[in-house]
Amino acid sequence: MHTTIGIDLGTTFSAIASVDQTGRAVVLKNENDEVLTPSVIWFNEDSPVVGAEAKEMQAMGEEEIASFFKRSMGDPYFSLHFFDKDYSAQDLSAILLKKLKASAEAALGTVVEKAVITVPAYFNNAQREATIEAGRTAGLDVLRIINEPTAAAIAFGLNQQVNEQTILVYDLGGGTFDVTIMQLTSDEIRVLGTDGDHELGGKNWDDRIINWTAQQFEEEFGVDPLSDSLTFNELLVRAENAKKQLSARDVTRISITHGGEKGKYDLSVSTFEELTSDLLERTQMLVERLLDEIRLSWKDIDGVLLVGGSTRMPMVAKWIREMTGQDPLRGVNVDEAVAMGAALQADLDANGPRKSEMLSLGSSRKIRDVMSHSLGLVAENEDRSRYLNSIIIPKNLPIPSEETRPYQLYTRPGNRNEMEVLMLQGENVRPLDCQIIGRYVFSGIEHEPDKPAILDVTYAYDSNGVIQVKARQRRTAAELEVQVEAIPEELDWLDLPPTERDTIPAHLSLIIAIDLSGSMSGSPLQKSQEAAKDFVRQIDLANSSVGLMVFSDKVQMSQELCQNAKSLFHGIDGWTIGSVGYGNAAQPFTEARNLLAAREDPRFIIVLTDGIWYDQPKAIQEADKCKADGIEIIAIGFSGADRKFLEQIATSDANALYTNLSDLTASFSKIAQVLTESGVGGPEKKHGKLRIFSK
Repeated sequence: MHTTIGIDLGTTFSAIASVDQTGRAVVLKNENDEVLTPSVIWFNEDSPVVGAEAKEMQAMGEEEIASFFKRSMGDPYFSLHFFDKDYSAQDLSAILLKKLKASAEAALGTVVEKAVITVPAYFNNAQREATIEAGRTAGLDVLRIINEPTAAAIAFGLNQQVNEQTILVYDLGGGTFDVTIMQLTSDEIRVLGTDGDHELGGKNWDDRIINWTAQQFEEEFGVDPLSDSLTFNELLVRAENAKKQLSARDVTRISITHGGEKGKYDLSVSTFEELTSDLLERTQMLVERLLDEIRLSWKDIDGVLLVGGSTRMPMVAKWIREMTGQDPLRGVNVDEAVAMGAALQADLDANGPRKSEMLSLGSSRKIRDVMSHSLGLVAENEDRSRYLNSIIIPKNLPIPSEETRPYQLYTRPGNRNEMEVLMLQGENVRPLDCQIIGRYVFSGIEHEPDKPAILDVTYAYDSNGVIQVKARQRRTAAELEVQVEAIPEELDWLDLPPTERDTIPAHLSLIIAIDLSGSMSGSPLQKSQEAAKDFVRQIDLANSSVGLMVFSDKVQMSQELCQNAKSLFHGIDGWTIGSVGYGNAAQPFTEARNLLAAREDPRFIIVLTDGIWYDQPKAIQEADKCKADGIEIIAIGFSGADRKFLEQIATSDANALYTNLSDLTASFSKIAQVLTESGVGGPEKKHGKLRIFSK
């Protein structure tokens, strides 16, 4: 018989669980009759020793020790050397996973082949891929990896029968911190958003105790005890124990021996909280940033679920009570919940839903998770003065998630045409402040004379949050070959101005101006938002800057011109009736003309309206000024819009469209398609009139 397990692969401790014949998730004990296995490896001349014995050897000052390596998963530069061999964080995790697999087999009395492994929600692509590969190296068929807060929610949701609640999962482990907000219903666990820091965890609290104790010793004896590795390792263990003791008492004593001197120091809870207040504030900043990003507040949170051993620190629960006015949710063991949730998911993946009434409450719920990092690529800004991160898939979209984007490429006859893309994970505009995922080279591109070839590149996060990329040439419909090549060692050029190229598409600058008068309330606004988002998805943001403008009784930019889909989606989601009035007194052309004045052609304004404007002659006059400056105007109207007025403000009759709500998205898609496929401006930026719609 073969069985499946769930593995909580932790920074400081790891745990394993399986689902028994009754459908209950059970945490498995190791050979020491403990449910937690220290994530520590001791290398000796024979074979690596994992777990409690390795941690004891670390406390005794043994130097051939590997610990806290989870933080370095996916880091190509991380390496530890033991007995003439180098180990990456992935190699070390494979050793740990192999040990956990053996412990599970001993506890279950059967072979274990399949597993779900958990990762911090804030792990990036490289870290996720490294975790999967570590599992395979350990002899496991990795069914999937699942975010730790989601796994905890599965375990928590097993015993919850409420119709719907919004919970915040505060996951503070030994080496990482995640905050996840999700909705639990009777049939679904839907993650709304996640944030975190994979370099913030209980170890940081331990380090503050270590440094405080060392400072006390140095003040008393004039010697720094941390200069000695044996003393440091001893203090490492004592600090962790002191942190745990302060969860149950007001004061703990820490003793330290170094250079023949012995110091004893009393650490109180109040001093500990003072030493680490900034660490707690870092978690608060991440929590509140996430709430703001998904447009929720503390009053929208029904409860806070604590996960991870470090949440046992009283300061955490105290802060939760201050923020919410209530105690954290109960019902899960903070050390065991992640492994239990992973086991339930593993059983579901391997065997399908059980008919047990109990499991119908938890593990059979549909899981809708999100990705914690935006996916982007290196692009050039509008005046080609610098490189930037052009975000394609914004963070906190559901996974699996897929976006197809067009890219314009001028090709040459008789040459091998290729397109190179540097993929990025992260939110920063500066590429070097993001994680550079890979260098993707697309080949097999056929030459297209007179205008750029359009390459539809599909970017996807699979169910594991791992990136998948493919591309097709639009004219031939042929799928292109893609090669993932090594990331160049020298990337300083990303901070320099792009080099001159003679065959690049002209940079398009475009403002979408949306009528937000009172008549747009309800379905018109919703459909307009859907259409605008679809337009953003289909425009070549590597060679286009898009801005968002709203108008009613006044005019306001909801998003300045940018090449960032995340910012544009956020701006579109923020459109609110009443934010600029309820009438039709304002017109967008004056402000849009000013914003586009300093930019080179091609420049466009897309106007969407559903009614009669108060001062149409003034609007026509200002639209004419835009046209005289070479700015093209596309006018779209529906419902009560004036057809003749649309033709008067548009650059041409063909660029004036009267439509209905059901066709609005198709109209915006058509505009994006024409703008992309026309190669507006050409490589030499020659700009003629563009005919969007044929009549």
